[in-house]
Amino acid sequence: MSALHDALAEYLATRRALGTQLMWPESALRNFVDFVEAEGAKFLTIELATGWAFQPPGVQRATHARRLAIVRAFAVWVQATDPRTQVPPKGLLPATNRRPEPHIYSDGEIADLMAAADRLRSASGLRGATFKTLIGLLAATGLRPGETRNLDLGDVDLVGGILLVRESKFRKTRFVPLEPPPRPR
Repeated sequence: MSALHDALAEYLATRRALGTQLMWPESALRNFVDFVEAEGAKFLTIELATGWAFQPPGVQRATHARRLAIVRAFAVWVQATDPRTQVPPKGLLPATNRRPEPHIYSDGEIADLMAAADRLRSASGLRGATFKTLIGLLAATGLRPGETRNLDLGDVDLVGGILLVRESKFRKTRFVPLEPPPRPR
């Protein structure tokens, strides 16, 4: 294994120890290190980082910017032990694509969605009720869709009006109050 691969392994292990998952960044960084070694480079340069970040051609500029940001963080790590390492400056490839502004549903829109969900049919007869409950839960709590998907029966306290949301964003667990407590109909 090369010194750069060793540095990558140490970087990933340290980041994971600090609680970062690094699924996509890990594969991207492994690809980057392979690219650097295929180029025969002895140390990281801005030219190598940008050359790799612009691959593959034809993807959104935000993807190139994200790839460069991942390499930048790794380059900062490597520079601590190899001063020849060049760190790409922040903003070198600004991400022009931003997420669209979220839409806040009005009470009327929520009621319309719930009515439409109620009309969904399935063999078991539960599809409409399931989606109506999901929409109501999202509207009443502000939970993320993935958080509602991970709820179990034991996470719901209808008497106390509390939801236990486990391992949500940043692997946090939290209690979410429901006000007023919902009652089964």
